[in-house]
Amino acid sequence: MKEPVEGPLFTARTCREYLKMFNLNPPDLRDLRILDCPGGASSFTPIMAAAGFDVRACDIMYGEEPGILGEMCREHLRTLTEALKRIKDTFKWEFYKSPDEMLEKRLEACSCFEESYRLNPALYIRGDLRELPFDDGEFDLVVSSHLLFIYEHRLDREFHRKALEELTRVGSEVRVYPIVRENGELADYARELINDGMRGVDVDVVEVDYEFRRGGNRMLILRS
Repeated sequence: MKEPVEGPLFTARTCREYLKMFNLNPPDLRDLRILDCPGGASSFTPIMAAAGFDVRACDIMYGEEPGILGEMCREHLRTLTEALKRIKDTFKWEFYKSPDEMLEKRLEACSCFEESYRLNPALYIRGDLRELPFDDGEFDLVVSSHLLFIYEHRLDREFHRKALEELTRVGSEVRVYPIVRENGELADYARELINDGMRGVDVDVVEVDYEFRRGGNRMLILRS
């Protein structure tokens, strides 16, 4: 592992959430080059980097000032929480016991990200998911959460194709979670990949010990 980077004391709840949704065991990650893409305002990269892991995050929104990103994150979380309260029964409240607890922990994660982004800007690389600024095979593991498949109604098939081609180009193994749409049904493009495969890539589906959106307890693994 790399030497731990400078940073604040981080909350661990949302990092544990990442580990569960991607079925990751920290001791197995010690010698891996890891990319979180799109990284958003997750606490995964700050916490893992502070613990000495070789991890970076990439997102189209990086490049903004820390305070601006932090406020964008907080505004999004508050809006999301109010929306979830209206459809609370469509989610499983186990990892988080209530929408308010989820908001509390994710706001902590947002502050964690904002501080790390300010102190360690080299960890955060601006990039479009369809044209990533990395070399072929630069990472051993890429994790990608809550963009592909879940927003299939907004992001078309061509976006998904290009994004997955790029992720598998830069990473030897890519893990994507979830593979369901917002309504909990398996996304059409995920079903296509599972049934028909992807050229030059091994496709697998693995059940994980995490389910927030009902039906969302599986991830897609792509190995190039």
